[in-house]
Amino acid sequence: MALDISQLEEVIKNAKNSDIVKKDLRKALRSVSAAIRTLNQAVEDMDAILADDYQPAVKERKARTVTPGGAKRGRKPKNAVPAGE
Repeated sequence: MALDISQLEEVIKNAKNSDIVKKDLRKALRSVSAAIRTLNQAVEDMDAILADDYQPAVKERKARTVTPGGAKRGRKPKNAVPAGE
């Protein structure tokens, strides 16, 4: 059996391409796996929320602070300046 250099070069080239493809596939698989884990967590959360005995957590709210002088909250109005001046 004679060894053909061009065939050997083709095999090496295909092996390098195969490694690149495998690397890309692993990266894509990690992304898909992460997305599936996130989806599973979301489904579990929805299942918990839709359960008959679900009670939402009570949110603690801060007490409103009283501003001195009774100033109103929000944006202050612009000063009205006539257009001709």
